[in-house]
Amino acid sequence: MSKRPKRIAIEWKKLSTAWGWAYTDEHRIELDPRMDERTLLEVASHEVGHIVLPEVPEDKIDLLGKQIANVLWRVGFRREDA
Repeated sequence: MSKRPKRIAIEWKKLSTAWGWAYTDEHRIELDPRMDERTLLEVASHEVGHIVLPEVPEDKIDLLGKQIANVLWRVGFRREDA
Protein backbone atom coordinates (compact mmCIF):
# COMPACT_ATOMS: atom_id res chain seq x y z
CA MET A 1 0.00 0.00 0.00
CA SER A 2 1.37 3.43 -0.90
CA LYS A 3 2.13 6.07 1.68
CA ARG A 4 -0.21 9.05 1.96
CA PRO A 5 1.23 12.09 0.10
CA LYS A 6 2.54 15.04 2.07
CA ARG A 7 -0.09 17.73 2.47
CA ILE A 8 0.43 20.84 0.34
CA ALA A 9 0.09 24.04 2.37
CA ILE A 10 -2.17 26.72 0.85
CA GLU A 11 -1.77 30.41 1.59
CA TRP A 12 -4.20 33.07 0.40
CA LYS A 13 -2.42 36.26 -0.55
CA LYS A 14 -3.13 39.20 -2.85
CA LEU A 15 -0.44 38.73 -5.48
CA SER A 16 0.72 41.36 -7.96
CA THR A 17 2.30 39.42 -10.82
CA ALA A 18 0.38 36.12 -11.01
CA TRP A 19 -2.73 34.38 -9.69
CA GLY A 20 -0.60 31.76 -7.96
CA TRP A 21 2.89 30.60 -7.03
CA ALA A 22 4.34 27.22 -6.12
CA TYR A 23 7.22 26.73 -3.70
CA THR A 24 8.34 23.15 -4.30
CA ASP A 25 10.99 23.10 -1.56
CA GLU A 26 8.38 24.19 0.99
CA HIS A 27 5.54 22.06 -0.41
CA ARG A 28 3.41 25.21 -0.43
CA ILE A 29 1.31 27.20 -2.88
CA GLU A 30 0.05 30.76 -2.74
CA LEU A 31 -3.27 31.65 -4.35
CA ASP A 32 -4.81 35.08 -4.91
CA PRO A 33 -8.30 35.20 -3.33
CA ARG A 34 -9.57 37.63 -6.00
CA MET A 35 -9.91 34.91 -8.67
CA ASP A 36 -13.27 33.74 -9.95
CA GLU A 37 -14.19 30.10 -9.30
CA ARG A 38 -13.17 28.65 -12.63
CA THR A 39 -9.82 30.46 -12.66
CA LEU A 40 -9.21 29.24 -9.12
CA LEU A 41 -9.67 25.62 -10.21
CA GLU A 42 -7.21 26.09 -13.05
CA VAL A 43 -4.57 27.98 -11.07
CA ALA A 44 -4.76 25.67 -8.04
CA SER A 45 -4.42 22.62 -10.30
CA HIS A 46 -1.50 24.27 -12.12
CA GLU A 47 0.37 25.12 -8.92
CA VAL A 48 -0.18 21.65 -7.46
CA GLY A 49 1.25 20.28 -10.70
CA HIS A 50 4.47 22.19 -9.99
CA ILE A 51 4.67 20.69 -6.49
CA VAL A 52 3.94 17.10 -7.53
CA LEU A 53 5.85 17.12 -10.83
CA PRO A 54 8.66 19.68 -10.42
CA GLU A 55 10.64 18.32 -13.38
CA VAL A 56 7.81 18.83 -15.88
CA PRO A 57 8.10 21.89 -18.17
CA GLU A 58 5.81 24.91 -17.72
CA ASP A 59 3.84 24.32 -20.93
CA LYS A 60 2.93 20.79 -19.81
CA ILE A 61 1.97 21.98 -16.31
CA ASP A 62 -0.19 24.66 -17.92
CA LEU A 63 -2.00 22.03 -20.00
CA LEU A 64 -2.40 19.82 -16.91
CA GLY A 65 -3.96 22.67 -14.93
CA LYS A 66 -6.38 23.52 -17.72
CA GLN A 67 -7.46 19.89 -18.26
CA ILE A 68 -7.96 19.15 -14.55
CA ALA A 69 -9.89 22.38 -14.04
CA ASN A 70 -12.08 21.66 -17.05
CA VAL A 71 -13.01 18.19 -15.79
CA LEU A 72 -13.60 19.37 -12.21
CA TRP A 73 -15.80 22.22 -13.47
CA ARG A 74 -17.83 19.86 -15.68
CA VAL A 75 -18.47 17.44 -12.80
CA GLY A 76 -19.73 20.31 -10.65
CA PHE A 77 -16.88 21.34 -8.35
CA ARG A 78 -17.40 24.90 -7.11
CA ARG A 79 -15.83 27.03 -4.39
CA GLU A 80 -17.61 26.79 -1.08
CA ASP A 81 -17.80 30.03 0.86
CA ALA A 82 -16.57 29.67 4.41
